[in-house]
Amino acid sequence: MNTQPINAKAGRRTEFVGTFIKASGAARTMRFTTSPEKLRGGGLITVYDVERGGLRKFNLSTLVGRLSAVTPDGQLSFCA
Repeated sequence: MNTQPINAKAGRRTEFVGTFIKASGAARTMRFTTSPEKLRGGGLITVYDVERGGLRKFNLSTLVGRLSAVTPDGQLSFCA
């Protein structure tokens, strides 16, 4: 029997909303999930697009404004 405590947050991804400029020059706003550690790397990262239900690329190098984190109650809070 496993008696170790379960960390409910282990492996969870945070949901974000952000806008970036695509290679075509068009702006794209995306609601996505990823680990916060990936955001520190910058550049083109793979994320899960919540609205389209699949993996997509998000370009942090062409980010417009700031990312917003989505809180558990659905509210947006700005990221630093």
